[in-house]
Amino acid sequence: MNWLLRRLRGRGRSDAPLVCYLRENGPIAYTLTLFDPDPRPRVDAMLESGLTWYWRSVSTSADAGDAREWTQLTRWSMAALLTDLAVSQSDGARAVAVVGIDAADAPADVSDHRVAAWVRGFVSDTPGPLHVVIRARPDIVFVAQQPPEPVRELLYAWGIDRAKAERRSYARLDGRSLETWLRSLTPR
Repeated sequence: MNWLLRRLRGRGRSDAPLVCYLRENGPIAYTLTLFDPDPRPRVDAMLESGLTWYWRSVSTSADAGDAREWTQLTRWSMAALLTDLAVSQSDGARAVAVVGIDAADAPADVSDHRVAAWVRGFVSDTPGPLHVVIRARPDIVFVAQQPPEPVRELLYAWGIDRAKAERRSYARLDGRSLETWLRSLTPR
């Protein structure tokens, strides 16, 4: 893992500021340019993290193509995620969400209902399998205030250091909060 961290340190970073959105309880958020200009090293770090990852993409315009249901990230499916991220970056026609859970808790199938249950526990700071939520374009990374070691190593590999981040109140995320996204997963 250390060789990967050394290899990724400083690579693929932009001049965009790292902002940490803090709150008293529950997950915090980081906004940064995570998947630009080349997302592959960051996705490689995800695969090396020891977590199991799932992503979903949703078309935000009629001509953006089909949405992708929850898909497990593997070496075989990485090209599809990179394609979804590229479409999202090029014209904003696709929204991509990624979740990272304990590998031991990885189910065979994932649905909006299951992810919503994980997110509800994550938001309420209840122990559960979910450790990372990423909303791409703009890139927002949600993690626990005191994340487990694999997540801390991943944040380090991505160049995310809370001590070096500009700090803001979580309430300033407005419509980009995890709670807002959770409402979009659950039917009314």
